[in-house]
Amino acid sequence: MTSIQPESFDLVVIGTGLEESLIAASASRSGKTVLHLDQADSYGSAWSSLNMDQFLVWEDQTSSSTAMPPVRQQTGLQESASTTAADAAGADLLRVPVTHEQAQIYSNTQLHQQPVELGSSREFSLDLAGKVVFCASDTIDTMLSFGVQNYLEFKLLQGSYIYTDGNLASVPASRAAVFRDKTLGPMDKRLLTRFLMQLGNSLHDNPFPQAAPHQPLVTLLRSQNLSLLMRQFIMYAVAMADSDQESLITDQSAPPSSQLQATQASSQPQPPVVAQRASSVVPSDSAAASIAPSTSLAAAIAGLQPSMSSSAASPASEASQSAPAASPTEHQPAAEELAAAASASTSGMITVEQGVQALRQYLRSVGQHGPSSGAFLTPMYGCAELPQAFCRVAAVHGAVYVLRQPIDSLLLDPETYHCRGIQTDTGQVVRCSALAASAAALHSLLNLSQSATTIKQQPASSTPACRISRAICVLDGPIQEGESELLIIIPPNMPLLHNPYAIRAIQLGPAAAVCPGNRHLLYLSTPSTAATAAEDLSDAVSALVQTETVFASTSTRDSTPSPSAANANPSEQKQRPARDCPEALLVAFFNQQCQQENDDGQALPSNVACCFPPDGSIDVDSAVRHAKQAFGKLFPDSVSAFDTHAAGNDDNESDDEALDALGDVLQSLGCDSEL
Repeated sequence: MTSIQPESFDLVVIGTGLEESLIAASASRSGKTVLHLDQADSYGSAWSSLNMDQFLVWEDQTSSSTAMPPVRQQTGLQESASTTAADAAGADLLRVPVTHEQAQIYSNTQLHQQPVELGSSREFSLDLAGKVVFCASDTIDTMLSFGVQNYLEFKLLQGSYIYTDGNLASVPASRAAVFRDKTLGPMDKRLLTRFLMQLGNSLHDNPFPQAAPHQPLVTLLRSQNLSLLMRQFIMYAVAMADSDQESLITDQSAPPSSQLQATQASSQPQPPVVAQRASSVVPSDSAAASIAPSTSLAAAIAGLQPSMSSSAASPASEASQSAPAASPTEHQPAAEELAAAASASTSGMITVEQGVQALRQYLRSVGQHGPSSGAFLTPMYGCAELPQAFCRVAAVHGAVYVLRQPIDSLLLDPETYHCRGIQTDTGQVVRCSALAASAAALHSLLNLSQSATTIKQQPASSTPACRISRAICVLDGPIQEGESELLIIIPPNMPLLHNPYAIRAIQLGPAAAVCPGNRHLLYLSTPSTAATAAEDLSDAVSALVQTETVFASTSTRDSTPSPSAANANPSEQKQRPARDCPEALLVAFFNQQCQQENDDGQALPSNVACCFPPDGSIDVDSAVRHAKQAFGKLFPDSVSAFDTHAAGNDDNESDDEALDALGDVLQSLGCDSEL
């Protein structure tokens, strides 16, 4: 393999996920020298989009994975005590192994497929993490700032729906849509319109001064006399709540009975921290034991050196976060506000402040591309186009890209523990001033960093598993006739669906260039509560599409039928409403590990940034925000492309070029070219 030249860079980036690609593009635009590596032969990492043949290979690799790093084969450099030229280049540095990303993130894949021809493999683009983009969002602003709009195409989602009573109710995208909706009664239309007008007339101030910011959103919605369906629209299709807000407020906040409607009691487990878009996430290991403050990163690394490769498989330690105490002189909120805020942060409850922010983003997004256009966009050709577009920007500004390049280890300064370089699997040492990599690639370093930090003992109930259950379905037609791209929200605790949390489903069709002309794709996701994704999502899949035939087909891994087919109550299946819906030809269930958001950055050396895999939210705004924070950590004195707005200049230049070209054409035709 050809060696990498030069052998020193300002920034080395490992992995081509969205956050890694954003950091690489921002650094290269800021004049930094960047080396961007990926051991895969395509872009995307955990954000990959795969054709059908690649997906079946990936399914085979992840079906028996336990979401832990594999035991890597030792290289000759680790086995031999002799000093090579490459070894001498990094002899003064401490080595920490790099692990394989996909083996950590995805696991428990279960595939069901009918024996039918699906279509050309190359016509499929299957996202490992299906996402959409708000039409007005940080993501759109960042794209324009970086200039990636030149490399991307989008399709508008044609509709958003709430699943209720076996049917799909359209989520109104505007006040005009409210009045056109035939499923809403006159009173619902009037109350919802009044609520939206009150929100829209006060885009900067608090539109509901009677409600405290940390008050549960559902309490405010009830005080507006909105019906249960209207509240579901706002809480699950707009604010994107995961937990059952109605049950949470009934069980925890206990508002006056005059403001409450009777709700169905539910015994749902403690919600994962991944449930809400703005919250942090916690790893799924058991509670961490206390470690003495005297334990240092140097000692941890020293203990690693004799058997570096075997230690790569050690489980990650958990880190707990402690909020700083407020100064006695600072203004303290009322006791009930503090109690409400604490309850919301631990239960997954959406507050008024969070709800208003989500509503405003939704209202800004609808109508951006026409009076009746919805709030969401989907990238054509799959979500992997997003990181690939930022990689192209980085390459245009001088970044060096090397795919199919495994990394053997990170090289740390023995005194400061800053990352000083990397070592490839061929033994080449590449020096760097800063490093950005996925949490999976930094798995061993995170273990060492966290074990060198005092970790408080936490009860197991306060550290719920952070895992997402996902499903990918290939359908023989659209769920709603005439609508190829749409979003479906299944609120929590739907009868017969056994879903303690909201389930979000994205349908994409051939117009988005992700499947053949006679097929559609359906992506489902929800916070994981069961042992496998099939147990979390099989009932939801069966509620949206016909699955009798595909679930009768056994998994390609074993002879175990789907939980929906094996364990479903026949009487419950008969109660499900019959709808004219498409048939599933392929259904793949799998789990995805999430990454802790707050503590990893604090545990790592100051010149190392941890990049996260896709989270449980429906959009990519959180990835953009975290990439901006990571770049600020690595290069605090540099001007970030996140904060510039160069796209306007590029657009003006493009307009000038177009006018010049038009003038040349008119002149060649003998017309007046003065424009």
